[in-house]
Formats: sequence, C-alpha cells, structure tokens
Amino acid sequence: MAMAIKELRPQPTSPVQSRWRRIVTPIPVPASVPLIDRLRAAEPVSTSGMPPILWHEAEGFLVRDQFGNQWIDMTSGIVVANTGHAHPHIRAAIHRAADQPLLATYSFPSQERLLLLEKLAKLAPFPDAKTILFSSGTEANECAIMLMRRHGQRLSPDKVGILSFEGCYHGRTLGAGLSSGSNQPTDWIQREQVKHYQIPFPLGPHCPWGCGRDKPCGESCFHKCIDGLAQRNIRPEHIAGIIVEPVPGWATYPMPAAYARALSDWAGDNDILVCFDEVQSGCGRSGRFFASEHVGTVPDLVTLGKGLSSSLPVSAVIGPRSLMDQPAPGDMSSTHGGNPLCAAAALANLEVIENENLVEASARIGQLVLEELEQLQQEFPRHMLSIQGRGLFITVHLTRPDSGMPDTALGDAIVHEAVRRGVMLFVTGRGFLKISPPLNIEQEAVLEAIGVIRDCFLELKDQPV
Repeated sequence: MAMAIKELRPQPTSPVQSRWRRIVTPIPVPASVPLIDRLRAAEPVSTSGMPPILWHEAEGFLVRDQFGNQWIDMTSGIVVANTGHAHPHIRAAIHRAADQPLLATYSFPSQERLLLLEKLAKLAPFPDAKTILFSSGTEANECAIMLMRRHGQRLSPDKVGILSFEGCYHGRTLGAGLSSGSNQPTDWIQREQVKHYQIPFPLGPHCPWGCGRDKPCGESCFHKCIDGLAQRNIRPEHIAGIIVEPVPGWATYPMPAAYARALSDWAGDNDILVCFDEVQSGCGRSGRFFASEHVGTVPDLVTLGKGLSSSLPVSAVIGPRSLMDQPAPGDMSSTHGGNPLCAAAALANLEVIENENLVEASARIGQLVLEELEQLQQEFPRHMLSIQGRGLFITVHLTRPDSGMPDTALGDAIVHEAVRRGVMLFVTGRGFLKISPPLNIEQEAVLEAIGVIRDCFLELKDQPV
C-alpha cells in the first residue's frame, strides 16, 4: 500500500532495474529524510503534498536522486519541461547569457528580450501581435484580466465582469484565483462581489444537460449557460472578458468546436474579449503548438508560461497591437519580465520545439498512450470515469464504484506506488492521474511507464486506501 503523504517513514521496495528505471533503496530514502524534514520545517505545509523524493538531477525524461534511484518522469516538473529537463541547447543559451555581465534589465531595452518577442510575434495566432513578458503564468493571467477589464470600462463603467469556467485553473493571485474553478473554498472573498462569474466547462461526463463523449456539448449548452447567467441578472453588458483554458489541465479535453464557436460569436456580438489561457496546454503540449488549434477559434488574447522555457520562470501575454498598446508607459510592466537569462532560455526552448519536431512527437506518442489507457478503461469501466487528452496532456479520471464520486484516495495511492516502482507522477488530490511527460520522451519509455501505472492500478483498485 502506498505511503500517506505526511509520513516520512522509509519502507522497503522491490529492486527495479530497467533501461530507464532504477530503484535500489527504501522510499523515502533514509538518508533523505532529515533533509526533507528540514524543508518541511522551513516551508509551509502546503508545499509538502508531493512524493517525498529528493530531486538531484533531471535530464531529458529522467529524474534522479543522489542515492542511485532513477525515475521515468511523467510530470515534466509540473507541465514545465516540454523539451525535456536540462536540454543541452537551453543550458548552452543560459550559460552564454550568464557569462555576459547582464542579469537584470527591467523594461530597459535589451537584445535578448527583442529576439524572444519577435519569435512570439511570428508564432501568434493573429496578425500584428505584440507580447509582454512576465515571470509566472499567474502574473500573465492577471495582466490579461486587467486588459479585458480596461477594454470593458472604455465601453461602459459597468462592463468589468470576468467570465470563467468551473474546474479550470488560472493561478493563485487574486484575479487569477477568482477565475479558477477548483473545488476549494473562497471564503476569503466571494467571486461575484468583485464581478467574477462562472459557468460549467463543457466536458461531456460532467455536462449538466446530459451530453457525453459521443454527443459533445454544443451551441445549445453554451446558450443554456448564458441563460443561467441572465437568471442571476448577469448580462453581456456587465461582462468585459472571458478567460478559459481551451484544453483545461484538469480535464485535458478540448472545448468542443461547436461550443467554442457559439462562445466566440456571442463574445464578438457583445464586445467581450476572449483570453485563452495556454500556460499548461501551450507550446506543443497538446499535440499542436497552441491548444486553441483543437478548438477552431481564434482568441483576442493568449497567455503562455511553463513550457515556454522548459526551465526558468517566463510567461507571456500575446495580443493584437490595438489592445496591447492601450496601457500607457509604466502602466503594464514587470520587474523580472524579459530577464535576459529567462529570455535566452525561452528562445532556445522554442528553437528546440521547432528543430526536433516536438509538436508532432507529442501528437504521435500521446495517441499511443491514449490507446493503452483506453484499453484499461474498457476492462474496468466502474473504476474509470474517463480517459481523455490531446498530445502528451492526458488525464485518467478515477471513480468509486459504490458512489460514482471521484476516487481521490485511489488516485493518490497509485501515484505513491508508481514512484516506488520508478515512475514519477505528481499528486492531484482530485481523483485523477495526470500524464504529462516531456515531449521528447522515447516511445518505449512512456509505454513502460504506462505499464507500471496499469500494474499499480490493478494492485490497488480493490484495496482499502
């Protein structure tokens, strides 16, 4: 049985030795426990939810500790290392930038920032694009919310509302947190008091109106959502913008095209901006460079992060010149946005994605993973509500046969047991497994990891957890 998250008692493991996996110690490693204890003494308890493994090295799709253990990484950190951990081209770019005595620039002009911005303008899904750089995805989403609200205020003082979707995640700062729809209490502030409103995400298994995988949500579902807002006296003239993950991190299922078209048409008819948050799903993760390509509509704003650099903290807001130029000088900037080292890492990362054809690799290998997992679901439909995803952005939603509720305990137990067997996963705490390895993972390695996850599921599914 898997170890509880809070426990740091080393437990014996069976030796593992394959081409990519190696487990030679108890887990957690006895020698690592004092260090992890010191971390837990120095950090808030909120940071202690991951498996107790002391990361020492991470290269490509492999993670190592300093005690001889090695894991196939199915996390990419947390959907960060799209081009793999410590890619040589990115490390070389960081070394070159660090060797130049220029480690911070704020908004003063720099060549490193220029080259990255020009590259992002070429990749943008709309013409005449401009980009502003930040450090985190949360910061980028806050900026996008600000831009949408400023746009609305130019039309009407009351047009400041932000519409978002239940279940989606946009960050932990105030605006981003209010737009996030995780099942966590918001007793520190109520969304609608500050004009943040939510509607259900159009995911078939959770559709309030009975749609499913064979009958995806469409135009009628969207208009039912809007009717629901009207019943709460929330009207289009109150809404400045919509922020949504086109392929949400919790569902890894693209917003259905018909639903997206209805949303886009409604927004356009009512002078409402649409921002696609691609912090998790962008930069090739979904098998397309932009996950919005699965959706079939073009947003007004895009936010990127995480896989934008596969390493150092970089995020971005991309939008048309007419929108991005509205804030005056000094009204929209970031202390560390466009930091020379971070900009160099991001530019090198985009070059790797292109030169190594990682978008295509994500789509091809991701399809194999989906097929393997769907076979498991067909064997055990009472334990698996759904398997879904695009590219190497996949979730396995576990359900309790007795209640139909998400099986959070089983999901977390599988994570810990897989780590004991040499496959690195992260705890979601929401009853699903997240499969998001680096896009350059070898096919045989990812299939081996899926085999381990399958074995863990078979062993644990009927045990009390």
